[in-house]
Amino acid sequence: MDNQEADDQESNDQERDDQETDNHEKDDQESENQDTKTLEHDGSESMEKIWPQLRTLLVFQIKLYIDAFRDLFLSALSLGAFIIDLVQQNTGENTYFNRVLKFGRKTEVTINLFNQYNRDEQSGTSVDSILQEVEDRIKEQAERARERDDSSEKPEDS
Repeated sequence: MDNQEADDQESNDQERDDQETDNHEKDDQESENQDTKTLEHDGSESMEKIWPQLRTLLVFQIKLYIDAFRDLFLSALSLGAFIIDLVQQNTGENTYFNRVLKFGRKTEVTINLFNQYNRDEQSGTSVDSILQEVEDRIKEQAERARERDDSSEKPEDS
C-alpha cells in the first residue's frame, strides 16, 4: 500500500507541476501579447508625433540627391552644348547652351528643393507629387496589412 500511495502522490505532484508550467506559459504569452500591443500603440503614437518632421527630412534628402544628379548631368550637358554652339557659331536665344539653361530652370521648378514654388507654378509632374503618391500607396499597403493582421488575430468561433 505504501508503494501505491507513494506512486499516486508522485503522479499527482507531476500533474500539478505540469499544470503550473502550462499556466505560467499561458500567463507569459498573455503578458508578452499585452506588452507587444502596448509597444505597438506607444510606437505608433510617437511615430505620429515625429512623422511630419521625419517626412520633411526624408523628402528633402531625396530632393537633394535628385538635384545633385541633375547638377552633374547639366554640367556635362552645358559643356557639350557650349562646344557645339562654339563650333557652329550659334548665337542668340536659340543656342544649345540657352536650351540647357531653360531645361535647368524647368527642372528646378520640378524638383522644388526648397519648396519655393507652389503646385500652381509646377506644370506637369513634380517630385512633390510623385513622392506624395508613393507615400499614399505605402500608407494604403500598411493599412491593408494592419487590417489583415487584425482579422487574423480575432479568435474564431468554434
